[in-house]
Amino acid sequence: MQDLANMPAPLEPEGPWRHCFSYHPMNVEIAGSDGIYLIDKEGRRYIDASGGPMAINLPHNDPRMKAAIAKQMEDYAYVHPTVANPKRAELCAALAEISQSDLNTSYLVSGGSEAVESAMKIARQYHLATGNREKYKTISCYESYHGMTLGTQALSGNPRSMAPFEPMLPKWPHVAQYSDHRRPEGMSRDDWGRECASELERAIHFEGAATVSAFIATPVGCGPDYGLFAPKTYWQEVRRICSAYDVLLIADEVVTGFGRTGTWFAMEHFAVDADLVTVAKGISGCYVPLGAVLVSDRVNEPFSSGTNFIHGFTYGGHPLACAAGLTAIDILKEDRLIENAQTVGTYLHAQADRLTAHPSIADVRGRGLLMVMELVEDKDTGEYFDVERQAEKLFQALALKNGLVFYGTLYGPQRQPLFRRGLPMWIAPPLSISQEQIDDLLSRLDQTLTEWEEALGVA
Repeated sequence: MQDLANMPAPLEPEGPWRHCFSYHPMNVEIAGSDGIYLIDKEGRRYIDASGGPMAINLPHNDPRMKAAIAKQMEDYAYVHPTVANPKRAELCAALAEISQSDLNTSYLVSGGSEAVESAMKIARQYHLATGNREKYKTISCYESYHGMTLGTQALSGNPRSMAPFEPMLPKWPHVAQYSDHRRPEGMSRDDWGRECASELERAIHFEGAATVSAFIATPVGCGPDYGLFAPKTYWQEVRRICSAYDVLLIADEVVTGFGRTGTWFAMEHFAVDADLVTVAKGISGCYVPLGAVLVSDRVNEPFSSGTNFIHGFTYGGHPLACAAGLTAIDILKEDRLIENAQTVGTYLHAQADRLTAHPSIADVRGRGLLMVMELVEDKDTGEYFDVERQAEKLFQALALKNGLVFYGTLYGPQRQPLFRRGLPMWIAPPLSISQEQIDDLLSRLDQTLTEWEEALGVA
């Protein structure tokens, strides 16, 4: 059996750590970073296998990013809302240039939850401005994740994460997402895509079309189906339904935007334009907190004509964040990182059989430099481990021992056995990763999986 005595363990809340509320990292303290690596106090290097929470698309410790932020700090660090901040305008113009559709204006915030909350409010106020006062409901998918504010958490459709706040959460309607796991035998993905999309039309009908403001979803699935690309027919039918009922389509690209799947935005894979797109994470490579809502010309029209948008955050359009966002776009272009995500991502996904050969991996899916492994206890049943076994924590500890850092999901401690699905675990390194570094990552992952399976008795 694997010796677990000398592996990283949860950091004890001692000394200054005891003053951190609800913070439970492993006892690996980071002192530096370089490219795809995080470096601890002893100089050990760890591949950032998941790019933080699928967020680090730029190299760590990039000198161009540090210089841009420092330069902006020398000029001015904050701008009062009543005077003009030119960096805000420059970033919004750069976002319009890369959007490849009519998303020509942007509302800047400081993160993904704020972006989704803002999109919901834009949708509501758009309908008010266009005479549809009863439209206020936002439909989302079961098991989705769109943020941690009360408004955005209500969209998640995950009973366990919602339960503590249930009396405080709006009762938003939900629909099942596209899932190959539920596809009837003999039905094509294209036909099943249309059938899954029809659930949205039924939900709009029974909620009352006059009351539905927007539909929000991530382009790459959610929950146990995270990383799954639905067929184009699904998204094209969703677009048709939204247009037919004057429901705004919100694409949540907080994870997938800025090159993660090998295109600037994942919705490009489906040839579908959303009315609103939420972004964060990769927009600044997480060097500075930044997010945005990209707004289509149609939705912007009443606001550009004089309707006041009632909303705002102190840090929205922060000059340091805008400088980081502009430089992030420049680096993605100059280093051809989105093209690298395509080519190296193709190589990564070509290794899928190597991973599914492990008895603990039921499926591997994704595109570009987003790969999702579905970890299971038993491939025959498809079920994950009982919560008491703390399998995810063990996986992360073994990965750290082997020089890999993986993001901790919300799913491991909250798995619901009803649906007999595994735990999604992300491979989403910085987009600068090379093919040789992918080989190193996979070798370390092979070792981690073998040791994890041995420790848990998986064969």
